[in-house]
Amino acid sequence: MLTAGRQAPPRSPAAPSCPYARLVTGDPAAWDMTTALRRLRERAPVQQVVLPGELVAWLITDAAHARQALTDTRLAHDMRRLPDPRQGFGGRRCPDDLFSAQGRHLLNSDGPDHHRLRKILAPLLSRTAARRWEPFIAETCAELLDTMAAAATPPDLVADYARPLATRTAAAILGIPDGAQHQLSSLTRATLRPVHPDDPAVRRQRSELFGLWARIISDKRRRPGDDLLTRLTLAHGQGQLSAEELVSVAWGLFSGGVSPTTTLIASGAIEIMRDAELRDALRNEAAAARLIEELLRITSPFPVSVWRFALADVPLGGTVIPQGAVVLTALAAANRDPAAHPEPDTARLNRRGGHLSFGLGPHYCPGAPLARLQATTALTALFHRFPGLRLAVAKTSLRRQGVLIERGYERVPVHTSSNATETEA
Repeated sequence: MLTAGRQAPPRSPAAPSCPYARLVTGDPAAWDMTTALRRLRERAPVQQVVLPGELVAWLITDAAHARQALTDTRLAHDMRRLPDPRQGFGGRRCPDDLFSAQGRHLLNSDGPDHHRLRKILAPLLSRTAARRWEPFIAETCAELLDTMAAAATPPDLVADYARPLATRTAAAILGIPDGAQHQLSSLTRATLRPVHPDDPAVRRQRSELFGLWARIISDKRRRPGDDLLTRLTLAHGQGQLSAEELVSVAWGLFSGGVSPTTTLIASGAIEIMRDAELRDALRNEAAAARLIEELLRITSPFPVSVWRFALADVPLGGTVIPQGAVVLTALAAANRDPAAHPEPDTARLNRRGGHLSFGLGPHYCPGAPLARLQATTALTALFHRFPGLRLAVAKTSLRRQGVLIERGYERVPVHTSSNATETEA
C-alpha cells in the first residue's frame, strides 16, 4: 500500500495487452530494421513503441521532426535532470542504454558540462587533427589487405578489416598500449551486446572494462605521450574534468569510435559491391566524398540517437511527448524519409541535402572528420586492391548484432577475386 503523498512509479505497458507497436519482432539478428522503421513512420512520425526489456519510449521517425527533436533543449541527454528519479527509465532497463546510464561523458551530459567536455576534445578531433592520422590509417589498411589476400578461406570484412582498422586507429589516437588493445576491444563488445544491463555476466564484464580503463589511465600518468589520453589526464590535473569524467570520456571515445566506424566500412562495402557506379566513384576524390555521405545516410552507423528525456511536455508531430518520457530519434528512419530524400533506399551521388547520421546541433558527433577519413581511406584501398570483391554468402544470410545503438554485421565473408563464384542475393 502506498503512503499518503506518494505516487506509484510509472509502469510500462506489458504485452500482449500493450496498445503500442513492438519495435523489434522475431530474431533481433535477422530483424529488418529498415522495413520496421518505414512502417512506423508511415503510421505516425512520432509515437510510442515497446523496446526490448518492455520499456515504452517515444520514437521519432521522420526527418523534419527528427531535426526539431535533436535541437530541442527540453529533450535532455542527462537523465539526472528529471525532477522525479522514477521517471525516464522508471526502473526498466534496455540492452542499449549503457551510454546513457554509465559514467559522465559527452553522450549523457548537457549545457555547461557538455560544452566544457567538448571544448577539451574539439581541437583533438578536428579535421586538421584527423588528417594527421591519414598515413597511419593507410598503412594499417595495406597491412590488413595483405593478410586478407593471403587467406586460404574467404576473409571476413568485419573481423579481418573494418574492426581491426577502427580499433587500431582509436587505440593509436588515444595512446592505448598494444598489449591492452585486444582485451579492451573484447570487453567493449561484450558490454554492448543486446543483453539486459543487469545480467550478472554483463555487470562483471563492465566492472572488468572500467577497471582496465583505470589501469590504462594510471599508466598514462606515469608514462605520458603525444596522445589524447595524455591530454585528458593533463586536463584532469588542471581541474577541467573529474576523475569519473576522465574514465568515461576515454571509454566513450573508444567504444563510440570503433563500433560505428566498423559498421560504416563493412556496410558501405556491401553497398558498393552491388553497384559498379559506386565503385567507380572511389577513383575520384570529389565523387568519393559524395559517396561517403550517401553511405553514411544509407547505413546510419548509429541507427538511433542516444537516449533523451523530456524535461517538460513537448508538442511534436501532432501529439505531445509528456514530461518525464524517454525519447529516441530514429536517425536511420529520418535518413530514409522520402520527404527529405527522394528514392531514399538508393545511393545517389548527385543527391542534395544533408543526413543526420552524426546528429545535429550541440551534440553533433565530434569524431565525424575522423570517421569520414577512415571510411574514405578504407573503402578506396579495399576496392583498389580487390576490384572484383564479392560477398561469399547470400546477403540475406548476413546477421546483425545489437539492436538500437549498435547495429553492425556479425560477419561479412567475401571473395577477394572476381573469378570467385558470385553468391550475392
